[in-house]
Amino acid sequence: MTMKKDLFDPIVPFLFIKDKKEKMIEAMRKLNREAGLRRFILVFPTWDGEAKGATIQQAFEAFGDLLGEVGRQVAADSIEVGWWCAPSLSIDPLPSEGEAPAQKVVGIDGAVSQGAYCPLDERFIASMGTYMQTVVERGRPPYIFFEDDYEMSNHDVVRFGCFCPLHLKRFSELVGREVSREELETLFQSGGDQAVAYRKVWAGLMKDSLVGLAGSMRRAVDGVAPETRMALCQSFVCDLDGDFTEGVAKAFAGGTKPLVRLFGSDYSSDQADHFASLTFHMLHAKTTLGDEFELIHESDPFPHSRFFFSAAKLRALISLALFYGFDGSQSYVTQYTDGPLEDEAYFRMIARNKPFFTELKRSVEGFRMAGPRVLYMPNAHAHRPIVGNQPTVIVTSAWASVLGKMGIPYTAGSGSGPAMICGEDILELSDAELRELLGSGVFLDGLAAMYACRRGYGDLIGAEVTEMDAALCDTFVSERLTVLDEWTDPESGARMYFVNLALAVQQYSSVFHIHPKHSEVRVMSEFWSDREEAVAPAVTLYENSLGGRVAVMAYNLRQNTSASIYNYKRKEQIRGITEWLGRSSLPVYAVKDPNVFVSARENPESGDKLIAVFNLSLDPLEQVTLAVDAGWSKSYAYRLQDDGGWMLLDQTGNELSKDKVMLKVQGAFSTLQPLVLRLSNRAF
Repeated sequence: MTMKKDLFDPIVPFLFIKDKKEKMIEAMRKLNREAGLRRFILVFPTWDGEAKGATIQQAFEAFGDLLGEVGRQVAADSIEVGWWCAPSLSIDPLPSEGEAPAQKVVGIDGAVSQGAYCPLDERFIASMGTYMQTVVERGRPPYIFFEDDYEMSNHDVVRFGCFCPLHLKRFSELVGREVSREELETLFQSGGDQAVAYRKVWAGLMKDSLVGLAGSMRRAVDGVAPETRMALCQSFVCDLDGDFTEGVAKAFAGGTKPLVRLFGSDYSSDQADHFASLTFHMLHAKTTLGDEFELIHESDPFPHSRFFFSAAKLRALISLALFYGFDGSQSYVTQYTDGPLEDEAYFRMIARNKPFFTELKRSVEGFRMAGPRVLYMPNAHAHRPIVGNQPTVIVTSAWASVLGKMGIPYTAGSGSGPAMICGEDILELSDAELRELLGSGVFLDGLAAMYACRRGYGDLIGAEVTEMDAALCDTFVSERLTVLDEWTDPESGARMYFVNLALAVQQYSSVFHIHPKHSEVRVMSEFWSDREEAVAPAVTLYENSLGGRVAVMAYNLRQNTSASIYNYKRKEQIRGITEWLGRSSLPVYAVKDPNVFVSARENPESGDKLIAVFNLSLDPLEQVTLAVDAGWSKSYAYRLQDDGGWMLLDQTGNELSKDKVMLKVQGAFSTLQPLVLRLSNRAF
């Protein structure tokens, strides 16, 4: 791709209606002229039957010719035209008389996909190579993107696969004995140690299948144009299918730089308050994949209509992706009809904000994320049994939502802050890794703490954590703070805002029983019964023999999203405990207001700090108040303006509170409006 490294230069998927060619080309030129959009990927094949039946090869030839013709017509406008292969695994193979049909993907329950083909099928592999060569030779696209149906576990009736004869044979070879689909179905639904071991082998096989097909298509393209870049559109089941992002992207890349569009968008939703959980996995992937990859964001307001998804939310997602250090965006700004510019709001938003996006992209270079570490283990899915034919797909730690809605910045597993661990993620840590974490600072939810105890670490966390007795659970009527002068305002009282657990069928699995093992364990809040008696700890703190600090919360955070978790006292409790665990102040956090998402970065060389703030509430804020660690406070505070300039903020109204500076930023901050601040000891 020809672009300046620091320029915001998005790629636009474009459904090109071939019988309205001139209208489509004019729409592309208008997008270029009025919004500076110059990189497009034309969608083919569509789901309308263009690439089906006996004429499928001719359809790919015609598309390759169209791609080349459009590219030549707009080249004078400095517009690039690539190919978006969508769908990818649901393209029919070349027809062949007398041969059995190509193998389709088969689910764990035996259901056969209506459209998706198995990537181990030789006929399908050969056909895909032929299609790649045909389009690239005729159309010469600079890049090809493979849509996020490039996966195994999300094809119409198949939710977890593929369990076809080809995969069963290869799996049997890997485990050294013949295994049937029915045996695996029973085993994976039951769980247990063998199920976990087999699930990981199975996930690895899914990844290898996708990597193999990607490599085959790459070799086919190399025979024509080795410089053509082939990119993966990451699927939300990528971890379930063997954490395949890195392997598949490298196979697609060949001799070019690996290019991945990371997922991190909503479909048919304008919801704002789950912004933190929605965007966590893309931070995890960015942190894991590193600089070897070019990473762009899935800026997809599907179904590309403001009836469902606002331009404001799209702007917020792009802004956060760039703050995280993404290289760019795959921006869906057109209607998928024969009137692509029917709604102009998305591309007008891009046009207005290109200076803002460009400066934001440029500014984060050399910065690293700051805050506590939210641990996420891609293989933790293996510890969760299949329910029917459905796996439990979890792509974010519940801690990301908790910290995000409470205004506490976090990193995705990297850095030096305390570690926040949920549920089955703890089972993926080795004994050495777990002991290392317990020797520093760790915050465990109830489920993670129970698993730690089952592994023999109760002494180090200061408690034995067990499942909660249902009869005892039914007596809970409140949770109360035990210490009123620590991390909360005594005037606000001792009673935590309480909803009897999750008020759901699974309420008994949403809370666990903490039994302190040592007198040194500090109980910070506890459950009270309907007889006005304290009956069980809700949150405990302990300094262990390794010198580490451990906090345990009784709740299963993934199963409880009630007011028992999200309330003002809890916000201060978690903020205070996180600072206690880390033996230092948080770099920055949002004071008082709920649903204010904060992210933070620091430059180890210049000492400059960057802070991004998003209001996740429908209530506009008249002022954003941030508590900034004294070590983070600088002589100058700047705010990034829409025109890409930095405006110096007046800090005379800011207050010093203990070891923190209360930074107050005035202005009516609407829902999801990005606020980006830079703290520096040098004037810009």
